[in-house]
Amino acid sequence: MRLTVLFLLCFTLTAAAELRAGVARESITPMEAKIPTQLGGYGAREGKPAEGVLDTIYGKVLVLEFNGEKSALITLDICSVPVGLVEETLAKAHIDGLTIARTMACASHSHTGLEGFALDRRNIADNPTVGIFSEPMLTFVSDRLAKALVAANAALQPVTAGSGAVPLPNMNHNRRGASCTDDQLTALRLDKADGKPLVLFVNYTAHGTFVEESEMLVSGEWAGSMQRTVEDLMGDGATCMYANGAEGDIAPTGKAAGSPYEKAWNYGREVGIAAWRLADHIETRPVSHFAVTSKWVTLPERRSAPDFIKIAGDEYKVTQDQIDLLLKVMFPDQAPIFAFRLNDFQMMTFPGEPICAIGTAVKDALRKEGISHPCVAALTTDHIGYILTTDEYHKSGYEATASFYGDGLGALLQNEAMALGATVAAGK
Repeated sequence: MRLTVLFLLCFTLTAAAELRAGVARESITPMEAKIPTQLGGYGAREGKPAEGVLDTIYGKVLVLEFNGEKSALITLDICSVPVGLVEETLAKAHIDGLTIARTMACASHSHTGLEGFALDRRNIADNPTVGIFSEPMLTFVSDRLAKALVAANAALQPVTAGSGAVPLPNMNHNRRGASCTDDQLTALRLDKADGKPLVLFVNYTAHGTFVEESEMLVSGEWAGSMQRTVEDLMGDGATCMYANGAEGDIAPTGKAAGSPYEKAWNYGREVGIAAWRLADHIETRPVSHFAVTSKWVTLPERRSAPDFIKIAGDEYKVTQDQIDLLLKVMFPDQAPIFAFRLNDFQMMTFPGEPICAIGTAVKDALRKEGISHPCVAALTTDHIGYILTTDEYHKSGYEATASFYGDGLGALLQNEAMALGATVAAGK
């Protein structure tokens, strides 16, 4: 049973403590097992199964061991991550000492990846525009992720770490018309003892929405293209992992191409080349600062936004009575935030889709605490909807109608993230 507020902190400062890491990947493409596969992101697809596979989608797992304690970072080519998927994966993998309080599972938010609500046992809506819960999909994905966790844990080896950041101007924009746009790409590099790269973790902010709702092929979208590009250019068997930033109101800036899939491929390739060039200049060193910290935050009272039926009701074919019922079942009373620090790199996570203003505020706060390379990961270890500032919530629009905890949610989670982030940055 989770406590009302669960706080777990592991922080160690040493001159040159040894960090061990293992990485593995597995395809999470259910069509390989002839399982009807729902794609996430667009209600207009009405739960229709994918018609084929453009490119394989993956779950990638990084297991970390520091001073005898284990943590995990999981990145997934899916639209969102329900907490139950993480719980079932950990139960199947059964790795001693690895708990959900130390497991960050991040969705890329590809709108051609898997539908998160199809993997969520809480989803009793039986509404195809939302996504129909699929026991076969959940079993397939959790089996594959558990297999990857076991493999990564078996492959633990000493690593050094380094990080960096670079701006990518004119590559994304604020789709709500606000002034905030976060153009920074942040990367964390882990090298093996021989100096060859093991993992490059990339954080960049943009919706996975090049491919339109009428397109029905499984794909990692631009984020999948980016990761393949990095892996091809880095060579030596390196793995690229990706987590989206505070993308609630951030869209990618389109690239000229003949088809939506080609646009996604071109965009991902450009971001991937920038990430590879950054990685080539990152120097790794022994680990002196490491922390994985989580806190389950008690959320405000659940409620639908005033304009939900007018704006989103038609798209998702949900009445006010239905949304009131679903809020009680599908959306939790508590949700986690995580802090992950490794030397000069620190990531804060949100269990949903924070907008840019929240993400940049958290990153600025971390810089003031002395963190050189801060980043924010959205859609991590649950999905509670959009996370907006009070002003943006009252401006309404699509994002506000998909925010289910009132106008104070953004301020609450921003403040909690800043407080937790400051504690970890200070080494307390």
